[in-house]
Amino acid sequence: MASQPADPDPVHRPTVMIVDDDAEMRALLRDALERDGFDVSEDAGDRLEALLEGRPPDAMVLDKQMAGGNGLDLLSGIRRRHPGLPVIVVTAFGGTEVEAEALRRGATYYIDKPFRVARLLVMLRAALSQHAPRASRWAEYG
Repeated sequence: MASQPADPDPVHRPTVMIVDDDAEMRALLRDALERDGFDVSEDAGDRLEALLEGRPPDAMVLDKQMAGGNGLDLLSGIRRRHPGLPVIVVTAFGGTEVEAEALRRGATYYIDKPFRVARLLVMLRAALSQHAPRASRWAEYG
């Protein structure tokens, strides 16, 4: 039986918001992230602005291509409102130009679909451990 990662703060587990219009992808990621000790919220991309009005998540996984809009445009808005929020952009419609644009707009990391969930988890842990002002809270998580 796999052991759960040590929770750095028993009161607050790191929260990740998954933004993807594909319900199956959100469910797959939610299950994997929850098993790895994250609290997870989800959005199909249509209520993101409202969800970010309050306290933002500790990190976000954002799909680039969604039926309701472009994830990179959402990323630009996220950066204006929450400049330090770690955002990992995922896409099945990528390439080097898309990757460069995602990073230029402020993505913390970029990953092409299909990807191994283990790779995404490594990126999330790295983003959380580097993110200030919460970096000290998650320094031992990765």
